[in-house]
Amino acid sequence: MFRTRLIVAALAVLAVCGTSTSGAGATPPRDQLRSFVCQKALDPPSRAVSIQAVMRPVGGTAKMQMRFELMRKTKRGRPFRIVRGPSLGGWLTPPNPTLGQRPGDQWIVTHPVVDLPAPATYRFRVSFRWLGSHGQQLLSAVLSSPNCYQPEERADLLVRSLTVTPLASGQSSYVATIGNRGLTGAGPVEVDLAGTSPATQARTLGYVGPRSSARQRFVGPACTPGASLTVTVDPSHTIDEYNFANNTLTMPCPASPSG
Repeated sequence: MFRTRLIVAALAVLAVCGTSTSGAGATPPRDQLRSFVCQKALDPPSRAVSIQAVMRPVGGTAKMQMRFELMRKTKRGRPFRIVRGPSLGGWLTPPNPTLGQRPGDQWIVTHPVVDLPAPATYRFRVSFRWLGSHGQQLLSAVLSSPNCYQPEERADLLVRSLTVTPLASGQSSYVATIGNRGLTGAGPVEVDLAGTSPATQARTLGYVGPRSSARQRFVGPACTPGASLTVTVDPSHTIDEYNFANNTLTMPCPASPSG
């Protein structure tokens, strides 16, 4: 499940090189993207995407500027949309105001963005513009990076069902099916049952594997027909999950439990 939250962008790291000596060979490009990084991770703060942009002057350049935009789409077939965040969307200017006024100048900006929500696909769109001595735009260009798919690798525990079965002793058996829709197993996992006497029973499942289910059985007094039964998995949120909204299931005690 995708959760929208603020993207945290690391500050752009600026590397500035002054006039270089011209030599034989092909003319270097005036705008270029390189050193693309797509770092996947279980822990969201460690997920990152990064690009390095290189810009060189054109004739008459007085100032060079770059703009980094991060694009994201959360489902296949959907369009990319702009992500808002620090250091994204605004025009950057070299700290040296004269950079770009010499033919051999180049400006290099490495821009990482970290703490990426998942699952989602990301790409950078980098704009370049060259300004003249009176602020007029001489030239502009836009380049896009490769795509970076970030999978959600954490666990996602949920309560799938609760089955109530009467016992010969007059008590009832309560069997909760606990699922894990995530790509990482979880354990040990606390499972609580409320609505019987005592008010809450707590049990511990040793492990729930990725993309699988496990059952936890409780035995207690028969519930009152129509009264509410509530099963909660990981009530204290001790497991690193990406979705806690499905950790609870509430249902009425059946009027005629079936065996």
